[in-house]
Amino acid sequence: MRVLVTGSFGNLGESTLLALFEKDYEIRCFDLCTNASQKTQERLEKRGVFDTIWGDILDIETVKSSVEDVDCIIHLVGIMPPLSERRPDLARAINVEGTRNIINAAETQGRLPKFIFAGSVSTFGPTMHLQPPRAAKDPLVATDTYTETKIACEGIVRACSLPWTILRITAAPPTVVSADMSALMFEMPLDQRIEFVHSRDVGLACANAVEAETSGKTLLIGGGRSNQMIQREFISRVMKLMGLGLPPESAFKVPKRPEEYYYTDWLDTEESQRLLKYQTRAFDQYLEEMKSMLGVKRYVTRLFKGQAMKQILAASPYYTKSDD
Repeated sequence: MRVLVTGSFGNLGESTLLALFEKDYEIRCFDLCTNASQKTQERLEKRGVFDTIWGDILDIETVKSSVEDVDCIIHLVGIMPPLSERRPDLARAINVEGTRNIINAAETQGRLPKFIFAGSVSTFGPTMHLQPPRAAKDPLVATDTYTETKIACEGIVRACSLPWTILRITAAPPTVVSADMSALMFEMPLDQRIEFVHSRDVGLACANAVEAETSGKTLLIGGGRSNQMIQREFISRVMKLMGLGLPPESAFKVPKRPEEYYYTDWLDTEESQRLLKYQTRAFDQYLEEMKSMLGVKRYVTRLFKGQAMKQILAASPYYTKSDD
């Protein structure tokens, strides 16, 4: 069994490869050659065996060579927020045309490989006014460039001749918080329903989908009921781990209409868990991993609480000093 992973050296790509290393597959990686992806490749080479094709998903010839003689494609390449909203043309090219390129190339193969597409639960749009949980059959609503492209990709996938599976994935944050992620957290109201899923569990879901009976199915990938919470709990516990308190409530978006909530919610993952058996990690484990990753930085943050909070609040578009 030869498996191709596109976007193999991103957060979910790394998790997927680690899960695939536990199986007896030949693994081929396809990704854009950057300093970050090269460092991830070097780190993963110490954990498992795989081949790498460096290239641009918009380069038809490179894409054709990447799909040659593969039995399954796990397609993780994509431009996400906030970059997708800053550069919408790039997002449409990579997300939509890139997906079309991979599928078109795969359809020319002698045997049609299974195609596993990484979708997003954000395609449901804001649903805080609806009774949870969300189900795969719920309607899709495009609210920005990212969700527009993800919905378009699902249409391309469903129309193709490959045996396909769509995995709509909820947020799977890395243990290292970037500046973009800091800004994103303030866009989620404190009473927003969110469902955490560990990135390693997402990788396990992708790896298990290779041979699971999932063709023609759209499955929701989340952490399960024990990982369902509201934004206030999520942020409070992360901040406490860092030795900080919850930022002022005025730093977070306060929606006045249902459509102003963020596009995340609690999910019905009963079918995906039954088929893929991937829910193995809880939010508490993620916090322990973050704690280990931060190391002594946690103590430094405690010593300079004021400065640290000031830097965090700088990412909020809603907070002003007059709120103090």
